[in-house]
Amino acid sequence: MCLRRYPSSQFDLSVIAATRELVADLESKLAGFAGELLERIEYVRQYSGLLSRKTSRVSRSGDRRLDERTLSSEEAGAIRARIIDGMRGVGYELRV
Repeated sequence: MCLRRYPSSQFDLSVIAATRELVADLESKLAGFAGELLERIEYVRQYSGLLSRKTSRVSRSGDRRLDERTLSSEEAGAIRARIIDGMRGVGYELRV
């Protein structure tokens, strides 16, 4: 395990998706909208039965960071907003 000099910033998003949609496809889209500052994305859990033929999948898209400094709250918020806007733009509903 490597100790980091600067902390990462984490957040959770819940994406409403079709029951048969692959988690890996959702994670790929989330990562694409997040950009290069996203260090890691992790599937957390799946909730079923919220809507007919749909499932709420929660992906923790955390660990946004820079190696040379801590991200400002504005920078971290901008990454989160980019993900939310991008996912909504391609037709997903999100619980934020």
